Amino acid sequence: MKKLESLIKYIVLTIGTLFFLFFADIFILAYIQSKDSAMTVHVEYVANRLEKNTDENGTDYYDLTQECKDYVDAHNGFVFLMDNDGTVLWEYRMPKELPRRYTIEDAVKFSRYYMQDYPVYTHITDNGIVVLGTEKGKTWKYTLTYQASTVTTYAYVLPIMFAANTAALILVLFITVRHDHRRREMERTTWIAGVSHDIRTPLSLVIGYADEILHIAQGGETLRRAQAIEEQAVRIKNLVTNLNTENKLTYGMGSWKKEPVLLPAVIRDTICEILNRNIDEKYDIRVSISEELEQLTVKGDKELIKRLLENLVNNSVIHNPQGCQIIVFLKKSGHSAFPQYILELSDNGCGASPSQLRRFNARTKSNKLPEHGLGIRLVRQIAAFHRWRVRFQESEGGGFCCRITL
Repeated sequence: MKKLESLIKYIVLTIGTLFFLFFADIFILAYIQSKDSAMTVHVEYVANRLEKNTDENGTDYYDLTQECKDYVDAHNGFVFLMDNDGTVLWEYRMPKELPRRYTIEDAVKFSRYYMQDYPVYTHITDNGIVVLGTEKGKTWKYTLTYQASTVTTYAYVLPIMFAANTAALILVLFITVRHDHRRREMERTTWIAGVSHDIRTPLSLVIGYADEILHIAQGGETLRRAQAIEEQAVRIKNLVTNLNTENKLTYGMGSWKKEPVLLPAVIRDTICEILNRNIDEKYDIRVSISEELEQLTVKGDKELIKRLLENLVNNSVIHNPQGCQIIVFLKKSGHSAFPQYILELSDNGCGASPSQLRRFNARTKSNKLPEHGLGIRLVRQIAAFHRWRVRFQESEGGGFCCRITL
């Protein structure tokens, strides 16, 4: 679940960043365009500032305001006015190589593109046509023409292309992140499996020597210490086994199989193995199976079921050092037409607090399970693997109870 959440957050963050960069780029390009297209705007401004006057002899002449002249000078440009016949009536800084009379064909060409490589802008006034030009090589001009049907097609196709590109991006991100997660999961699983393998031999030696000491010790402090060594070594062994199993279940790396399993036999075999480990006599472990369920077969993995039972028994032993009674029930409940089978392990020990029980029963997996630790979490994972419902509660005797509906 956490892996999926992190993957979704990664994809959302990436898409959000791309959207931000996309609109930021559009804004920057629009700003550059508006700044560099100022000549197009100012040709109208310059044309409106070109004044027509008459001298004492009644001759018409034209004059441009000093502000506009400064603007033209700043851009190394030029400006001139021509009448409808193409004759230049007035000019300011007009290059000498440019003609002073133009045909209609010339006017059509430079009104949209260039005048002998000079980028020019035009504006029609009552006095004629005002032409504003800039230096060569400073402006790129080109006119794009599209059919109306093409523009309409673009309006439909572009959103689809954008959605397809976004989907492709998400797919690539998903595959990339999933591959990376899978690689790290494999590395983690391999590492834990290696540690489990390496620690098994020294633990077996510790447990074996502790067992020998227990058999030859005459009592007293030596016997007590040997018992403590064996108990803690078994506890470490169970912890490593749980860690390896939990990791494989989490990342789907284990070779677990769901096969028909005679559940009563598995329960008795597991409890016998626990009792044969020199468990203290202050722990009274009993098995109660309804007679009608002696042949109950469930579909599951035998080793996982044994690990589930061992974890629940070990949980009761570890958290009740003063001793307790542990009972494993297998019973039938519900209507005869729709029966339910209940596997329940309970003790009469110190139990768990209400807050702990709420945490154990919560749907979201907690990374921190104080006191009861990895064993309880693995019980939940094994139950989920078999699609069983598990619930932790207080037993009738005030202790701890795990109720699994098969």
